[in-house]
Order: sequence, then C-alpha cells, then structure tokens
Amino acid sequence: MRCPVSLLSCLMVCGLSVGAVTAQARPLLVAAENTWGDLAEQIAEPDMEVRSILTQPALDPHLYEPGPAEGRLVHDAALIVANGAGYDPWIDRLAAARSGQPARLVRAQDVMTWHEGDNTHLWYNFKVVRAFVERLVTECQQADPIHSAAYATRGVAVLSAVGQVEQQAAQARTLIGGMVVAATEPVFTPLAERLGLIMKEQAFQLAIMNDVEPPASAVAAFHDDIEQQRIRMVAYNAQADRPSVQRLIALARQKAIPVLPVQEIMPQGLHWQSWVGQTIEHVIQALGKKQ
Repeated sequence: MRCPVSLLSCLMVCGLSVGAVTAQARPLLVAAENTWGDLAEQIAEPDMEVRSILTQPALDPHLYEPGPAEGRLVHDAALIVANGAGYDPWIDRLAAARSGQPARLVRAQDVMTWHEGDNTHLWYNFKVVRAFVERLVTECQQADPIHSAAYATRGVAVLSAVGQVEQQAAQARTLIGGMVVAATEPVFTPLAERLGLIMKEQAFQLAIMNDVEPPASAVAAFHDDIEQQRIRMVAYNAQADRPSVQRLIALARQKAIPVLPVQEIMPQGLHWQSWVGQTIEHVIQALGKKQ
C-alpha cells in the first residue's frame, strides 16, 4: 500500500522501527599491534570491528608515539588488545585517559607469569598465544553475549591453527635442535627456544633490547664467535637496525653464516599462524635442513 506520511511515520505505522533498517554498529576492538590484532580478528570478526594501530613492519613499536586519531580509537573501543610487558606502554596511557566506562584491556602479559626483565616479545611464545586466545574468547563473550557461541567456535578454530604451528615446530626441532645460533636482539628468542636452538650473545641482545650500546666485551665476543664460525645462524631485528648490528651482520655474511631477518610487526596479508610458520621454514632453510 502507499504510505501517505513521512518515511519515519510510515515505518512506525507498518510496525517497523528505525533500528530495523539501520545497521547496528558493531562493538569496536582495538589492538596495539597487528600481531595480536590478527588473532583478535580471527576470533571477533565479523561480530566485532577489529582495528590494529601498528600495521607497518617499518615501524619500531618501542619508539612509537600515538596521536589524536589513535586516542579516539581507544576511546571508542569496547575491547583493547595489547602485548603489555613494557612493550607498548602508550596503549595503557591511552586507555587510562578514556572518559566514562573503562574498556576491557586484554594484554598478553596478563595471561602468563611475567616479571620485569623477562622477554617482551610474547607473540613467539606459543603457550602465551594459546592462553591469550582463550582469554580473548571469554572477553568477547562478556562484551557481546549475543554472539557468544560464534566467538567460542572461532576460538576453537584459532587454537587448532596454533596447534598446527606447534606440530611444525616440534618437527623442526628434530632437525635443528641443539644447533648454536645468535641474535642481535631477543625478538626471535622464544621461538628459538621452542625449536631447541642454543642461543648465544645474550649480553649483546639485552643491551640492544634496552636501547643502549652493548658493552665492548659483548661486541668482541659476538665478533669472535662469527669470526671463528662457532654459530650457525644470526637473527636480527629488521625494524631496529643500528651500526653495531650492521657491522656484525656484514661480518656474518662475509663468513658465509646465514642471517635471518625477523620483524616485530607482522607483514600485511598474513595470519599469525602463516607468519610464524613461514619463519620456522626460513630457519630450517638457513640452517641447511629440509623438512
């Protein structure tokens, strides 16, 4: 029938509400980094809108300073996801500056026993990733109960994908476990431990992680281990380069020791499981093994 009144009146007369023809806004989940944001997206989408702040591998998360746009995102978020462990303190500041009801903040640090000075690169720690996924499913269900079953189903799928990466790592361990490697920064260390690799140059890594120049003794030890070819591979953080690191990488290449670039921000177009899986494959290849 033809409605002789305005559209709004017509909707009311026909027994419809304005909300029935207007897409209801989805809850917003904001992740500090896409490493955790991708896992969140696999669990929360399409029932939540997931936005990651750091998405470019060229960015150094340690030096990042958010602007007003990031502040508005965090202000509007129903859920906030972060690494924690002193890695991204700026997200805590933005969350604390929110007005009104506090947001649910899910940090990887909070699903494990983490102490000051422990490794902050938690996305390579499979136990932490598993616990994070389980916690986030619960938080999504509490923030959006109507889609509780969907969050649970997607969470199971993500945990299955994590399990596949764990199996891949276990198989790799049988090939490369016990090999001696080094790194310029402890980004790669949690994964190296899972693969059974023996990690050297800890003093050098700790200094770089704390953004100070390594002591001369640590530089000399690293240099000597490369010179004498005591290590099978050198991993380095492709996002936080400095002259002392560049010199060691150049020396490793000169001595035909494979170098492995690793990143803190996940390249776009990948899921966490494919990204970590590819990293494991690259390690195996660098160490001269085949799966």
